[in-house]
Amino acid sequence: MPKVLDEIDVIAQFKHDGSIIPMRIQMINAAGKPEAFSIKGYRQIIKKGTYTTVDDIFVTFSTVVFECQITIDDKLQLVRLYFQPEGHLWLLGMD
Repeated sequence: MPKVLDEIDVIAQFKHDGSIIPMRIQMINAAGKPEAFSIKGYRQIIKKGTYTTVDDIFVTFSTVVFECQITIDDKLQLVRLYFQPEGHLWLLGMD
């Protein structure tokens, strides 16, 4: 079952053409301390309309969705980043 985290910080580059490049994420680990992860690779998921994702997040036409690769415990893991521009909110979905 996927897990969704909503208390994450993201460093991203917002380009002049409106595109977004996610670069780093930071979240609170099991010990209650912030832990940062560099994004090794990403791709933006382009879908039209509204739908519910595998993480049970309802996205609209304005939500930007990324699949990103990060290294956790020396293993490359695929995570999903959701950016909601209305509230400048980032969500993270992971398996």
